[in-house]
Amino acid sequence: MLLFDIVIPTYNNFEELKRCLESLEKQTLRNFKVWVVVDGSTDGTLAYLSSRHFEFMLECLQHADRKNHGRAATRNLVLGYLTATYVLFLDSDLVVNKDYLESHNAALNGYVISQGQICYKEGTIWGDYDMTRGMNRFQNNLAELPAKYILTGNVAMPASLFVRLNGFDEGIKTYGGEDTELGCRIQKESGLRVLFNKQAVAFGVMDKSLSFALQQREAFAGQGLKYLLNKHPWAKDVFQVNFLTSLRGKILYHLIPRKLLMQASENCHLPLFLRIKMVHLLVFYHLYKGYHY
Repeated sequence: MLLFDIVIPTYNNFEELKRCLESLEKQTLRNFKVWVVVDGSTDGTLAYLSSRHFEFMLECLQHADRKNHGRAATRNLVLGYLTATYVLFLDSDLVVNKDYLESHNAALNGYVISQGQICYKEGTIWGDYDMTRGMNRFQNNLAELPAKYILTGNVAMPASLFVRLNGFDEGIKTYGGEDTELGCRIQKESGLRVLFNKQAVAFGVMDKSLSFALQQREAFAGQGLKYLLNKHPWAKDVFQVNFLTSLRGKILYHLIPRKLLMQASENCHLPLFLRIKMVHLLVFYHLYKGYHY
């Protein structure tokens, strides 16, 4: 029986996908199959996958209309095809070391979820900020995480759990939040522990600008976050919702000098810890704006 079904969503990032798949060819653990789920790519990805021979089993899935449907619907294409013990979600812009699958397998015993680490080797202030948030607040390897910190760019879980939960909620259309929503259901319905597996690390380059990342957060707060809270009203601690709806939050929003913070956040001459604090304030500003306006 297969040990891992590896699910890799992709949308018009042909070169990054190639590097991701090449890194999987070097794995010391060979008992896996890769599913590349194509979200309407028009960059030659399909032609490449049909002509290239890999040192592992690979199948490609795509939407019937061959259009872009977003990450939740795209990852869900594998529902009905999974046959391995575990399903592992890996983003197509990441590469992994040869012991990557061995590290995930060492943490999994059928009763836990192995949340791998994502490290950005170089990039922007947004990447530096992202490396301080969520699961990265936990220092110890195999520390237990709240399920809301699940990131499906690098996570392995029992395939039976993912199927039983019917995959991702496709009602979240904006960027972000589908990971958190799945984590909410895992916490509520399964009780499985989530372990921060720092040995199962995937590497990438963060090229997202601060301005674009903040726009994504604002759009998410206006749609995805409200959808998530309507579905899981008990999860108000997610994304600082209690503070977003408080008087103190309102006062802080109106006091934040956004333009000055943007300039300072991207000033490489300032200490990194100070720039990260400024980015954190900007994230709150845009979450508040998206949620209320």
